[in-house]
Amino acid sequence: MRFVFAHNRYVLRGGEDESREFEISMLRARGHEVFEYVVDNNDINRRNLVSIGIRSVWNGDQYQRVRTFVGRTKPDILKVDNYFPLLSPSIFEAAKSMGVATVLSVRNYRLICPAGTLFRSGRICKDCIGAKFALPAIRHRCLHNSYLQTSSVVLSNALSRVRGTWANSVDQYVAVSELVKRLLVSGGFSPKKISVKANSIPDTGPGDGSGKFAIFVGRLIEEKGIRTMLAAWEKVGAKMPLKVIGEGALAGLVQQAASESPFVEYLGRKTLKEVCELIGRAAVLIFPSEWLEPFGRSIVEAYSKGTPVIAANTEGMRDMIEDGTTGLVYRSGDSDDLAEKVLSLAGTPERLERMRDRARERYLKCYSEEHNYSEMMSVFARALANN
Repeated sequence: MRFVFAHNRYVLRGGEDESREFEISMLRARGHEVFEYVVDNNDINRRNLVSIGIRSVWNGDQYQRVRTFVGRTKPDILKVDNYFPLLSPSIFEAAKSMGVATVLSVRNYRLICPAGTLFRSGRICKDCIGAKFALPAIRHRCLHNSYLQTSSVVLSNALSRVRGTWANSVDQYVAVSELVKRLLVSGGFSPKKISVKANSIPDTGPGDGSGKFAIFVGRLIEEKGIRTMLAAWEKVGAKMPLKVIGEGALAGLVQQAASESPFVEYLGRKTLKEVCELIGRAAVLIFPSEWLEPFGRSIVEAYSKGTPVIAANTEGMRDMIEDGTTGLVYRSGDSDDLAEKVLSLAGTPERLERMRDRARERYLKCYSEEHNYSEMMSVFARALANN
C-alpha cells in the first residue's frame, strides 16, 4: 500500500512525534511506501499570528498543496497525525476531492476541547464537549491564555462541523485509547468511524529493576501532577530515590526539589534509548497525571522493560493499569496516598518482582510491534471501506 503521512510538528518534540515515526518505520519495514508531508510550528512568524489564526480555521493554500502532493504520490490513504495550526482541516477535503481515503489519529482532545486537555484551573473540565460553538473556551482563553489562539480552534471545529468535514471527509478516526473514543462519542462523533489503536514502541527487551529507584518521564507541567509527586517524595525519601526526566514550565520546581533533597535527581531531557535504559533499571515508574491523560506512552515504555507503574487513579489510567498486578493506582492529587503506595512496594520486593513479570506480559499482549501493525492495517481497511 501507499500512504501519505501528513503532520504539523510541534515546537517541543513529544510522544506524538515518536509514535508517528515508529508507525512510518514499521510500515516501511513491511514493504509499504510512505511519503511524508510535514510542516513545522518553528516556522511560524510571530508577527503574523492573526494571519496564522485565520488560516488555521481553513487553509486554502494547504488545500491546493495537498491536492498537488496527493496527485503526484498517488497514495491509497492520507494519514494525519496533527493538522493544527498550519495545515487546517482543509487537507481532509483536499484528499477526498482526489478520491483518497483519510485517517486522523486522535491523541489529544482538540476535536472536543480547544485546549486539547480537558483541564482548566487545576481541574478536569468538560464544559465544551458536544458544544457546536465552544464559548466557554473563548471566555477562559483556554489555549495558551490567548483569545486569538483559542478562537481559532473554536472557529475551526465549528466550521468543520457545518461543512461536514468531520462527518464526511474523515473516513476513520484512530483513538489512542478507549477513553478517547468514549469522549469523542460523547462529543457527537460516530462510534462507527472510531477505531482504537494504542501507541507502541520498539521492544528493547526487559530490564532488571536493579537500580531500586523510582522514575518519572514526561513534560513538567501542572496537569502532570508534578507537585503531588514532589510532595510525596518528602515522605518517601531514601526508601526509594526519585529520578525525573523531562522539560517544561515546572522544571525550576523540580530543580529546587533536587537541590533540597539528596533523594530527588533531575536529569532533564534524555534520548529515547537513555530513557528506556533508565526505566529498565527502575523499580517503578511514577505516572502522577491529574488530567484525563489520553494515553500513557511512558507506561508502555515501562511495561516493555517489565517495570511496574504507580499511577493516579484517573479514568484513562484505570484502562492501562491492572491495580495490584501490573502496578498500583492511588487517589489522584493525594501525595500521602502516593507515598504510601511507593513505600508498600519498596518494602515488598517479592511482590514487586511478580509485578515485573505481569507488566512485561501486558506489553507483549497489548503493545508489541506485531500487535500494533495488525491493528493499524485493520484501521486502514475500514478507512478504505468507508471511502
